[in-house]
Amino acid sequence: MAIVKKANNITLQVFNNYTSLSKTSNESSEEVIIEALKQNLELSSQKRTIMQGFGKDAEKKDKPAESKLLEIKIKKDTFVPLGISSFKGDQENAKIKFQVIIKEGTFEKLTFKVKNEGTEIYSEEITQSLKAGDIHDIEWDGFSKDKIYDSILFTGNKLTAEVTDGTTTSEVKISGDCKTEWIDVKIDDTNKKVDVTVRVNLKDGGVIGTNPPIYTFSKLESMSLDGIHLYWSRMKSRSKISTDIVTISGKEYKVEVKGINTQEKSIDEVALVYNGSDKWLRSSNPGSVSGLLSFFGQIAPQRVVYNAKQNNEERDFILTSAHEIGHEIVKEFGGDKYSYGHEGSSNPILQTAHTNLLPTSGEVNVMEYYSDAYYDYDRTIASEKDVLGLLWCSKLKINKK
Repeated sequence: MAIVKKANNITLQVFNNYTSLSKTSNESSEEVIIEALKQNLELSSQKRTIMQGFGKDAEKKDKPAESKLLEIKIKKDTFVPLGISSFKGDQENAKIKFQVIIKEGTFEKLTFKVKNEGTEIYSEEITQSLKAGDIHDIEWDGFSKDKIYDSILFTGNKLTAEVTDGTTTSEVKISGDCKTEWIDVKIDDTNKKVDVTVRVNLKDGGVIGTNPPIYTFSKLESMSLDGIHLYWSRMKSRSKISTDIVTISGKEYKVEVKGINTQEKSIDEVALVYNGSDKWLRSSNPGSVSGLLSFFGQIAPQRVVYNAKQNNEERDFILTSAHEIGHEIVKEFGGDKYSYGHEGSSNPILQTAHTNLLPTSGEVNVMEYYSDAYYDYDRTIASEKDVLGLLWCSKLKINKK
């Protein structure tokens, strides 16, 4: 026996009970609407119930519906990992701040979670009972449960925060942009180690002189990147400097800075020039200077010169690279005058050194000019203040919901 129903439209209206029993029931329609007009609609099965749409919109990925019972949103929109102060000493937000808003009902316990592309990296319980109208503040320091912070997760739009009781969930994207696009920062708070990536744009500035160069651009590029690593890292590895670390909130951190050469989201272009002539040529990097300093920017090229006829030129080129690229770094957090005045040791326009004697012991600042002597290679390093300024450049502007 079979029941077959075919029609353009079938309407069934039942004022009391309607019961349909069958071993197998198959119904197909372009559109199916099931609606209970007064009381509850109940669908039950002794096994599974499968409902699936195969229409033209079936493959669209719908956003999860926003909960009508609770909501989570971002409260503060800036954040600096570890709360590193600005160059001027201004306090920064050390944590990302959220608000959980209860719209309806009562929640005895909620869980706050942070996920990286769907994988949970951090969670904490909200044990306070919350009812409709309550607002609960919660803070997150940006570190995973393994005490790792990675700025790429924020700038790569990979993180979401959610609050849930297991049934009802609300979520918000945690994404943003670094104040400075050419920096990435990763912090291992357990081992007190900070890894910094600085993107630079090094170009082949060509060869001056008639003698065949002993170094290719590739070699100059490698030495220039070595300079960033050697003189901008503070790794407690320099035998003649006992202060080779940074201190943040009373805790010592090692900082390793590495440069990569790329045109994408990088520092202003700097040319690497091979000078094989007898005439010494000066390196300089005015970058995008402004105001009174624009005169300096008009007469000084952005270049690091390898003067092949000079003594100790390999070491000098490595140090000079760290210094000239360093101008762009310190300008970012300290401004033009601080950068091109060599942190108070020179005239920012004429570039002449003030009286500033080379320290007889301790650190020699890679960004200062010294009036009586050249740098001591083994004691030269970026100052702690400048490296902290570099870390501060990773300040995030969080996109609010």
